[in-house]
Amino acid sequence: MSDPTLAGRTLLVTGGGRRLGAAIARHLGARGARVVVHYHGSRQASERLVGELPAGSVALGADLASPDGPADLLAACATAGAEPDGVVHGAATFLRRPLAATSAADWDAVFALNLRAFFLLARDFARRRGERGGDLVAIADAAGLELWPNYLAHSVSKAALIALVQGLAKALAPRYRVNVVIPGPVLPPDGASQAQVEAMAQRTLLGRLGEPGDVASAVEFLLTCGFATGATLEVTGGSHLWRRPGG
Repeated sequence: MSDPTLAGRTLLVTGGGRRLGAAIARHLGARGARVVVHYHGSRQASERLVGELPAGSVALGADLASPDGPADLLAACATAGAEPDGVVHGAATFLRRPLAATSAADWDAVFALNLRAFFLLARDFARRRGERGGDLVAIADAAGLELWPNYLAHSVSKAALIALVQGLAKALAPRYRVNVVIPGPVLPPDGASQAQVEAMAQRTLLGRLGEPGDVASAVEFLLTCGFATGATLEVTGGSHLWRRPGG
């Protein structure tokens, strides 16, 4: 670890066993943090990842879409001797469903994980830590800025997550800092064709996709910048500003 900026810290990364969550967990571990890698369906990948992280890192399972899941996860952290002083909420569901096909159950399932879970994590994290304070970082999505019609439940949940971060920053100040990172096209969806990937790249102002490390670096910044709270850090390559020619 050549740059131990987070040495001595214990950080919980939800959805940390795969894709962007795993990249964030690796990055924080490389900066010296002990990481609690939360998983729901990726136990083996999470346990393998812990082997790459600093001593004391653990993998813990929980269903954060359940009303009791966030509290159970925080209790499990304490039982494992890994009570976090910071939380990065990356767990999410990414439902593609046009409006006409979106059911009430679809809507509720998306909001349970993408939005309610972070609210409950923040509330219970603050209850457990009290005056000690801490840091919370939510991972949103450029869909929350652009509102994609074929991902409407997902998009609205992420827009609401951005608003929730601002409300929590006010409610938990000054002991707690609450911020949000908004990734753009960094990891294409599983199964995306080369043509789809190229189209995603061309919808950024930089003309390329980002890297998972770009998002992980943004998370690190918000965990270490003591004067940032209620902040929205867009790591989109300008995709949220992109418009078709003449548009």
